[in-house]
Amino acid sequence: MSLTPPMRRRSPPSSAPTTFLDVKTQKIEGLMPDVVREIGRREGFAVDYNAVPFSVLIQSMVSGKIDIIVAGMTPTPKRAEVIDFSQPVTAFEGVIVKDTDKTDYRSPQDFKGMSVGAPTGTDYGAQLMKLGIFKEVKMYDSPADMTRDVALARIVTGFNDYPILKAQEAAGAMAGTRVDDSYVPMRKFDIAIAVKKGNGDLLAKINEALTKMKADGSLEAILKKWHMAG
Repeated sequence: MSLTPPMRRRSPPSSAPTTFLDVKTQKIEGLMPDVVREIGRREGFAVDYNAVPFSVLIQSMVSGKIDIIVAGMTPTPKRAEVIDFSQPVTAFEGVIVKDTDKTDYRSPQDFKGMSVGAPTGTDYGAQLMKLGIFKEVKMYDSPADMTRDVALARIVTGFNDYPILKAQEAAGAMAGTRVDDSYVPMRKFDIAIAVKKGNGDLLAKINEALTKMKADGSLEAILKKWHMAG
């Protein structure tokens, strides 16, 4: 099958298993890259990845540096003002606490009056601030910095995608902290692929492929591969 020139995709480098840089192969891997590789195979375009922080993905797209955002990004009305989203994939949040903290935290309400954290550019910060029950909601450019502050008891908990937290825990990257598996997410939410506003042709190809992948079970297989189904 002949392929068009590679689409330029940007992804945050350290959000396993959603999107991450495999240090052994120096390749971008994860749920969303697998989804987009399959879309490209079906729709006839190649994949060329660049890794950048989540917080500057939209800016990179608006400036025309990239064609597609491949990350665990949630469609919101504010984001939809400047970029267009594909049909969604489901995800949900989790929390980390200090490893010596044996409390089972089951909801955000259990952290009332405490200092909590969330990654910059995600929806968690806005959701947590809207609740108005915390002493402080601290935003972090680096998930590693958030984990460190939990380990040092500077904040009680950090919020992030549950599969990302579990992958980091399994990789031994959560020193001094643990994922609280008793926590029940505020809600399941949608993550999606994004394209530059007005790029209807590319968006149509992505959505057409996603529809077929949902129908034939291949999307579910990718979700199960990365432990993000259900």
